[in-house]
Amino acid sequence: MRKLVTFLLFAAIGATLCAFASLLSYDFFTTRNRAVPYSYSQFLLETIATPRIIIDAGSSSMFGVEPGLIEQAFRKPTIDVADNGSIPLDMKIYRMLKYAREGDILVVPLEWVYYTRDIVPLDFIDKTPDEYAAYYGSLPLPQRLYFAVRHVSLHNLSDAGRLYLRKDLRRNHLGRVRDEMSKWPNGDRKDDTRRRSSVTDINCADYIAAAGEIPPIVPWAAKQLSELQTQRKIRVYLAWPAVAGSDCYAMPNGRLPIADQVRAIFERNGITVIGEPADSYFAPEHMLDTYYHVDSSAARVRTERLIARLRDAGLKPGETVATTTAQLAEEALRKLEASMDPRDVAGQ
Repeated sequence: MRKLVTFLLFAAIGATLCAFASLLSYDFFTTRNRAVPYSYSQFLLETIATPRIIIDAGSSSMFGVEPGLIEQAFRKPTIDVADNGSIPLDMKIYRMLKYAREGDILVVPLEWVYYTRDIVPLDFIDKTPDEYAAYYGSLPLPQRLYFAVRHVSLHNLSDAGRLYLRKDLRRNHLGRVRDEMSKWPNGDRKDDTRRRSSVTDINCADYIAAAGEIPPIVPWAAKQLSELQTQRKIRVYLAWPAVAGSDCYAMPNGRLPIADQVRAIFERNGITVIGEPADSYFAPEHMLDTYYHVDSSAARVRTERLIARLRDAGLKPGETVATTTAQLAEEALRKLEASMDPRDVAGQ
């Protein structure tokens, strides 16, 4: 019996050590893989100095906000770092906590799914070693290890190691940053050629998920943003997502229940909530490939309304004309290239 107990004990210790080694390996690989940001929007978040206005949410804000108009209105560099609504809310918040700096203005028009779900999609897990490495890297160490224990598979570990060994990884990331910078210098995306529906089998209300029970992570997120405001003198404005379609909202008595619930949660935590869902709700002809992607004409109208709401909330323009985001980004890119292996910069 003693031999069996000893064997089982050492087997358990060995398995624990192997698991811990795997976790540390995944963490090491993923950390190194983000040495050059995967995307231009992440590059902007890391390199553009304060004071700045940051737009952060999912792809509804990537398509549905004109940061250049906001930059002109408030005379501050404005960057759109919105990317994908499949990224979990806690990951979004942790990235804001890591990269927001004193004096920043944070505008957050989160998609409705952030208020009705609390899941970690497989697509996000699979892309964490590369495309979403900055989100993983924004987690404190205990949360990173917890994420790895709960979600990371041997397949994910293998992907992270394979990416780490790729000699062209930094070069590919740099090339992507250059390409996106040439098209969208403020980080947003405008592409009206995407006017092809990929949601023909699902109606707008079901797709945008603007109804349901609010999970506990939403009050947690409001608390984190409240502490960010207090501790770093950052102003946070919660706004509503851009949507185009028909029958997207059920609004008894002219009010959207989930919006009123969300407003109450964030305002209790001292977060300014601006505007109404109707400010960014557009007719079906303004939809691109999904209900959350509006065309450039709707984005302009939505942004003009957003600017007016921000002014009403007390946001004032800078006293002097700041260096533009494009100019700051060009200088930051030159500094990044100067710090890199010349072979990566040259694309050899």
